[in-house]
Amino acid sequence: MSVADVDWFGPGRPQAVDKVLQRTFGGDHTPYEWLARAVAGSAKLVLDLSCGASGLGGRLGAPGRTVITVDETLGCLEPADDSRPLVQADPSHLPFADNAFDAVVTSLGLGLTEDRMQFLAEVSRVLRPGGVFAGLTPSLRPMNMEDLRVASQLGAYLRASPHLAGTVEFRAKTMLAAVGLTKMEDARGRHHFEVRNRADAEILVGGLRQAGDRARASSAIDFLTSRAENAPVRVPLPMRRIVAIK
Repeated sequence: MSVADVDWFGPGRPQAVDKVLQRTFGGDHTPYEWLARAVAGSAKLVLDLSCGASGLGGRLGAPGRTVITVDETLGCLEPADDSRPLVQADPSHLPFADNAFDAVVTSLGLGLTEDRMQFLAEVSRVLRPGGVFAGLTPSLRPMNMEDLRVASQLGAYLRASPHLAGTVEFRAKTMLAAVGLTKMEDARGRHHFEVRNRADAEILVGGLRQAGDRARASSAIDFLTSRAENAPVRVPLPMRRIVAIK
């Protein structure tokens, strides 16, 4: 596979980030599993918002629970193995009644939306009182010294900090409070993607926010492939989980 075949993140390429998140681990769990754990077992109607090609939906399943997945892009809404309802809609103008859901989750929508306040206002509107919102965004921490070394080396090839697409820092508590949500948690966790060969390197670089040009991406893939010949390379992808209650 050449660098031209890498699935760059963006319209029509939602699977790129999903491929990375499915293989990124913090201990024994992926970021998807970490996010899903924020939803209580008692939640019967759950909205998976800005789902993209997310592997989150299947992890939200529970006896007696209905999970509705929503994305603005039709190409993102591929049929799911668990046959959950799929809805094409603007996440900032949801076609649902007020106070309809027990929980709303978003794997990366919170960091990617252009109007975060409107996005959160809609989350608050469709959540029932006492309902839970949980969202993931990429983060720049925590990292130990080895993480910083690998990220710095990879970033030198990409000419950009190597993280998933999306805003990495914003004031969550103030924004949540403005729409009637109370922050319960704002946690950051160490997660890593392990590169063992060139195919792994292509998957990772394809899911990161875009480098300035394809030549830089190709150099980053070559660097990771060369490093992996001696031992697997654990590339840090810290994640942030925000949980709030209405």
